[in-house]
Amino acid sequence: MADSPTIPPTQRIGIFVFDGFEPIDVFGFVEAFSIARFLGKTYPDKPPYPFEIVLIGKEIVKTKSANGPSVMPDWDFAQALREPLDLLMVPGGIGTRPLVDGNPDAVAKLMEWMHAMDKKVRIVASVCTGAAVLAKCGFLDGLPAATNHAAFGWVAGHGPLVLWDNVSRWVDAGKYVTSAGVSAGTDMGFYLVSRMAGRAVAEIAASAAEYDWHRDPQQPINYPQQASVT
Repeated sequence: MADSPTIPPTQRIGIFVFDGFEPIDVFGFVEAFSIARFLGKTYPDKPPYPFEIVLIGKEIVKTKSANGPSVMPDWDFAQALREPLDLLMVPGGIGTRPLVDGNPDAVAKLMEWMHAMDKKVRIVASVCTGAAVLAKCGFLDGLPAATNHAAFGWVAGHGPLVLWDNVSRWVDAGKYVTSAGVSAGTDMGFYLVSRMAGRAVAEIAASAAEYDWHRDPQQPINYPQQASVT
């Protein structure tokens, strides 16, 4: 008798949140994973799902996004080190600046935690200026990487050995996957769903989200011509 079909294991996605994170960097990325379902399953079906998502903060305290809502992390740094995790993502936002340029002791503690997490996860990702944290850690040295185009110079200054890409919406360098700013992180999120759970799962998820997924990171987005505002 043939073996009964099995469902792949659920993979766990961790997102580092801090005061001043950019809302879409987190919530757009989250949606790509949270709406995904195993093949043959539909949105209303009960778990298991392909992914579980947790928010991680230095402490479990209310964390305010940049001009947006607050969130309460599921885990603190210590629990994140204890629990299994497949992917860690660092978002961008105005709050990334003190993470890499702030109090030296606080910066050093974050770098120490990031290096410990790097040893346990399969993928480390960033959205927008979150790449500055990965660059500061030295993770991206000698590798191609993307970041927010409007803050490109500031981020690149934290990684002089990084092969910065100022065109692509996201760059997959193996363990480290980085995106350009804001909505590019959502596109990268669906790409990572495809990489981790298969193209069909990602395509069905994008359709369920009614999201216009830009699948080619090299394809530019053309915006309407606008009057200048001075």
